Formats: sequence, structure tokens, C-alpha cells
Amino acid sequence: MSTKILKALNRIGFSAVNPARFMALLAASLFFSITPVYAQNTDGNPLKDDHCVFDQYEIQTAPKYPEYFTINPDSIKITIQEVTEEKDMSYLGPERADTGDTLVIIDQIVNIASKIWQIIKQNAPVSHINVKYASAVPEGITAWNQLAEWKKPKTYVYGFYAENIYGLTMVNVKYKVIYSYGGKYKGKGYYLTGVTVTPSVVNVGWGCRFSLGASVPDSTITNIGTATNPVAALQLKMTWKISTVTKDTTGTSVYYIQGDGYFEEIASPFTAKAAPRLEEFSSAQPLLRASEIVFD
Repeated sequence: MSTKILKALNRIGFSAVNPARFMALLAASLFFSITPVYAQNTDGNPLKDDHCVFDQYEIQTAPKYPEYFTINPDSIKITIQEVTEEKDMSYLGPERADTGDTLVIIDQIVNIASKIWQIIKQNAPVSHINVKYASAVPEGITAWNQLAEWKKPKTYVYGFYAENIYGLTMVNVKYKVIYSYGGKYKGKGYYLTGVTVTPSVVNVGWGCRFSLGASVPDSTITNIGTATNPVAALQLKMTWKISTVTKDTTGTSVYYIQGDGYFEEIASPFTAKAAPRLEEFSSAQPLLRASEIVFD
């Protein structure tokens, strides 16, 4: 160790410092000072880091025409438009199952896929190599294709609409809530996979930004069946944000989904009062009949 460093340490009271120990501490402190710490989004908000950027013309125009840049909260509507089925599970993309022996606990339901993700970021759909989605499968399962007897995925198409104070359409978006259900492990249970939201139409007016994200809190994943015949259930939380130069408007919708195919929208602050019921869609009739479950 340098004589100058030892003298400096003596002056500040470290006369008995062990040189080897000091160098180890110094190396550790340097490591932690230069090693980046990556903050994780742990508050369950998929749009936490979604910060809008507006151009100078938008910023300069907003004070002159504030009504244009103000979203009318009474105009915001989320309405169900169609209920249908996907032709197969190809939207999930390829997935390789772990062939190793693992202990599978059929009545302990877990999410082995995504827990939080963004769907639309400031008017642009977020693209992924594989669709991000949540699942509710037995503990010990490593891939959805380790289960069998999956039913055709259900799809609920929603329209999201918002106007400004002038009555001009600022947001006209369509998105699909999709999930695959009915998966069984060795003939037991009703499980979920491919629970996701995908945009199909994104039309947003000038001066406005629209973002959409999804999350599935672990606390909402549960077994509503029995220990020997489990039925998985979860809640898909969809968070949206409309941003202008003057204000952000945010809200959430929550969808409750079961492994037997049952679906219900349980929270949406701006759902249209006159939205049609699912039973009114002829295409929804076969989908609304939950599978017959025999509880032990």
C-alpha cells in the first residue's frame, strides 16, 4: 500500500488499519459505486415509466386552444363489440416444455409467464417476438404445452372511445382480451394460459397520446375448485392513459377469468351505461356456457 495513503489514514484515525482488509473494502466500494442499479417496476403499474414527449408546435398551440387538448371525461366509453374464438393457440408462439421430472402440485396455481407488460406505448402497439401473456397453471409446470385438452381460445373485442371538449374524436381504439382455458394435467383441473390483451385498431388524434398496459397480480391467482379437481382463476388488470400537453387522464378495467372459460368484467370506471350484455351476441351463446365441473 502507498506510504501516502497510510499516512492519510493515520491522520483520520485509521492507525491500526489492516492493509489487505483495506484494499478489499476499497475494491468492494468501487464495484458498488460503478455497478448500475436497475430499478424494477414493482408497484404493479405497467405505465409507470410511460412519459409522454410533445413537440414544440403542440406545446405552443395548447394555450391558444385549451378545449382541443382537454379530454371530455363524459365521452370516454369502453364497450364490448364482439365475442368470438381464435382458431387455435398459435398466437402464443412456439414454446418448448421442460421434459425433466418435476414435482407438480395441481391445487397450487401459479403464473409462469408475464406479470406486467405494456401493450400500446404512446399510440404505437408494442411488438414482441412472442406475445406477452399471463397464465394460471399448477406449480411445477414450466410450459403451457405440458397440459392437455386446451379449448379454443376465447376473444372479447372491446372498443375504447374518447372525445375532446369540441366533440372531436381523439381516441378510437379496439383491443382484444384473449385467453386459452380448460387445460388439464393428467386429466385433472381447469387451467389458463395465453391471458393477454392485443390491439387491433389504434387511431389517435393529433396532440394526443394513448397508452395501454396489463398486469396480473399474484394475489389474484387462485384455485376456486378443490384440491383434487382445481379450477384456476385470475384477474387481468388493464391500465390506460390518455395524455395531452395539459393533462393526463387514466383509468383501469379489471377482467375476471376462470379455467372453465367463465369471463366477467368486474371493474371499469368508464364503461358505457348502455353497453350491450354478452347474452345479446349470438356468437357468444356457446362461449357463455361454462364447462360442467364435478367437484369431489
